[in-house]
Amino acid sequence: MATQCFEDGVPVGVTPTELELLEGMKNCYSVCHANFEDTIGMVGGARGLSPKEVKQMLLHIKEKYSGEKEYWELRAQLPKEFPF
Repeated sequence: MATQCFEDGVPVGVTPTELELLEGMKNCYSVCHANFEDTIGMVGGARGLSPKEVKQMLLHIKEKYSGEKEYWELRAQLPKEFPF
Protein backbone atom coordinates (compact mmCIF):
# COMPACT_ATOMS: atom_id res chain seq x y z
CA MET A 1 0.00 0.00 0.00
CA ALA A 2 1.27 3.45 -0.88
CA THR A 3 2.26 5.76 1.92
CA GLN A 4 2.27 9.03 0.01
CA CYS A 5 0.96 12.22 1.59
CA PHE A 6 -1.37 14.56 -0.23
CA GLU A 7 -1.59 18.32 -0.15
CA ASP A 8 -4.52 20.08 -1.81
CA GLY A 9 -5.48 16.82 -3.51
CA VAL A 10 -2.06 16.41 -5.14
CA PRO A 11 0.35 13.70 -4.03
CA VAL A 12 3.40 15.18 -2.31
CA GLY A 13 6.39 14.16 -4.36
CA VAL A 14 4.47 13.89 -7.61
CA THR A 15 6.64 15.21 -10.39
CA PRO A 16 5.50 18.20 -12.44
CA THR A 17 5.41 15.91 -15.49
CA GLU A 18 3.11 13.42 -13.71
CA LEU A 19 0.80 16.20 -12.56
CA GLU A 20 0.74 17.79 -16.01
CA LEU A 21 -0.06 14.44 -17.59
CA LEU A 22 -2.92 13.73 -15.18
CA GLU A 23 -4.37 17.19 -15.63
CA GLY A 24 -3.99 16.86 -19.39
CA MET A 25 -5.87 13.56 -19.45
CA LYS A 26 -8.67 14.97 -17.31
CA ASN A 27 -8.95 18.22 -19.27
CA CYS A 28 -8.67 16.63 -22.69
CA TYR A 29 -11.37 14.09 -21.95
CA SER A 30 -13.69 16.65 -20.36
CA VAL A 31 -13.54 18.81 -23.51
CA CYS A 32 -13.38 16.20 -26.29
CA HIS A 33 -14.89 13.05 -24.75
CA ALA A 34 -12.55 11.08 -27.00
CA ASN A 35 -11.80 7.41 -26.48
CA PHE A 36 -8.68 6.32 -24.61
CA GLU A 37 -6.37 5.98 -27.61
CA ASP A 38 -7.39 9.35 -29.05
CA THR A 39 -7.03 11.04 -25.66
CA ILE A 40 -3.57 9.48 -25.22
CA GLY A 41 -2.62 10.71 -28.69
CA MET A 42 -3.80 14.27 -28.06
CA VAL A 43 -2.19 14.52 -24.63
CA GLY A 44 1.06 12.98 -25.87
CA GLY A 45 1.14 15.20 -28.93
CA ALA A 46 0.69 18.32 -26.81
CA ARG A 47 3.57 17.27 -24.57
CA GLY A 48 5.92 15.86 -27.18
CA LEU A 49 5.45 12.28 -25.96
CA SER A 50 4.60 9.15 -27.89
CA PRO A 51 1.43 7.24 -26.98
CA LYS A 52 3.66 4.49 -25.57
CA GLU A 53 5.42 6.98 -23.28
CA VAL A 54 2.09 8.36 -22.06
CA LYS A 55 0.80 4.86 -21.31
CA GLN A 56 3.99 3.97 -19.43
CA MET A 57 3.73 7.12 -17.34
CA LEU A 58 0.06 6.50 -16.55
CA LEU A 59 0.82 2.94 -15.50
CA HIS A 60 3.65 4.17 -13.27
CA ILE A 61 1.35 6.74 -11.66
CA LYS A 62 -1.31 4.07 -11.07
CA GLU A 63 1.21 1.74 -9.46
CA LYS A 64 2.64 4.53 -7.33
CA TYR A 65 -0.64 6.02 -6.06
CA SER A 66 -3.35 3.37 -6.48
CA GLY A 67 -3.57 2.86 -2.73
CA GLU A 68 -4.58 6.46 -2.20
CA LYS A 69 -8.11 7.85 -2.04
CA GLU A 70 -7.09 10.97 -3.94
CA TYR A 71 -5.87 8.89 -6.88
CA TRP A 72 -9.27 7.23 -7.15
CA GLU A 73 -11.07 10.58 -6.87
CA LEU A 74 -9.07 11.85 -9.84
CA ARG A 75 -9.48 8.53 -11.65
CA ALA A 76 -13.26 8.78 -11.24
CA GLN A 77 -13.21 11.84 -13.50
CA LEU A 78 -12.22 9.63 -16.44
CA PRO A 79 -14.27 6.86 -18.08
CA LYS A 80 -14.11 3.41 -16.52
CA GLU A 81 -13.05 2.06 -19.94
CA PHE A 82 -9.74 3.90 -19.62
CA PRO A 83 -7.30 1.28 -18.31
CA PHE A 84 -5.29 3.67 -16.12
